[in-house]
Amino acid sequence: MEEASWWPRGLARGSIDDALSNQELTTKWGKLSCFDVRETMKPSWWNKQENGCWGSFSKLKIESVKVIYQQGNHTLLQLDEDYTALVYSIPTSDSTSMLARKSAWATALESTSILLPVAGMTIEGNDAVVVFPRFDLTSDADIQWISTSLGLAQASLEPFSTPNDQNRWNQRLKSVEDALRPNTLWRAPHTKHTVGLPALRIHPSWVGMTDGEMKLIPMNQRVSEHLLCGAERLPALAELIQMEGRWVEMNGYSRTDIESMLGAWSSATPSSWSNKKALSTVLGGAWIWRYYDVLFSYAEAVLYDDKKGLESAKSWLKDVTRLQAHLGVLRVWKSGVWVGITTMVVAYYGWQIDSMTPSFAIGVALAGALLSFASNRMYWWKDPSPI
Repeated sequence: MEEASWWPRGLARGSIDDALSNQELTTKWGKLSCFDVRETMKPSWWNKQENGCWGSFSKLKIESVKVIYQQGNHTLLQLDEDYTALVYSIPTSDSTSMLARKSAWATALESTSILLPVAGMTIEGNDAVVVFPRFDLTSDADIQWISTSLGLAQASLEPFSTPNDQNRWNQRLKSVEDALRPNTLWRAPHTKHTVGLPALRIHPSWVGMTDGEMKLIPMNQRVSEHLLCGAERLPALAELIQMEGRWVEMNGYSRTDIESMLGAWSSATPSSWSNKKALSTVLGGAWIWRYYDVLFSYAEAVLYDDKKGLESAKSWLKDVTRLQAHLGVLRVWKSGVWVGITTMVVAYYGWQIDSMTPSFAIGVALAGALLSFASNRMYWWKDPSPI
């Protein structure tokens, strides 16, 4: 079992057998709970669980289990003909189960394309098993539909949003930078309209067909995020960008696809989430969340000793240096605004104490106003595109 795909071989200490026996594994970055998914492949297991179970778990009465998919931290099982279970070898959060367990959230999502679980089991408060109504994975969904459906689901959760939490979002960046030492550093402010939402974590390849309808399957955060950060809510844009990252990993980069994603998502969400300020790169926008996503892809690559993923992340991060250099130039332009304002203040007080003639003071003030206006226009004009 030493080659099990869920085992974080890059940083794990000890053996898999010991970890499964103790339901805990140790890594260089800290300890993690773990779960032996092999047990869930036995029908008898489903009929004797009690601890940590929620929803209709005790009523499942499973007679057959079929493994549909197994890769990394995810194992997908078909239970009889009625249910599909997503099992996590390393439970990382409870965000998926909470979508169903919080009745107000579940009600808000009823009219969306999110497939809600009906039962599950947690270990130390995190989802180890999540049971859904039966679905079959499909590749028929196009990225516009996925992006629109994600946006509509996020918009339905807007009443449960929490205010801008940029300090904690920036702290998440610091946590992973401290662990990886990637030679990059980026912090960003966010507009007051950038709010935190309950997590959906939609993956573009995890789209299911159930009763003739396509549904998005909500998932939990990555193992590296669980290790290095908490489970803070992220903005809607952050989840879109993470979905974008998985799409690019599967299909390669296409500007047309990225434009399609952003346009479809923007059409389905409140305008304040995707207006010019919300997407502005100088205010973080889409690019700060791309940086966030690549940092955690880097962390996943380190954790799982994924050489290809590591090289891809490092290559992307080299371009961050160029972007940050451009943002540095923009800050110089932004400083012109304050120089202009200072000039106007000097002109006013110079006129007040008679060290400047009125006409000269007016001229200096107009020059300051022009400098301030021009610098501000240049600052926003040179703001890099969100795509």
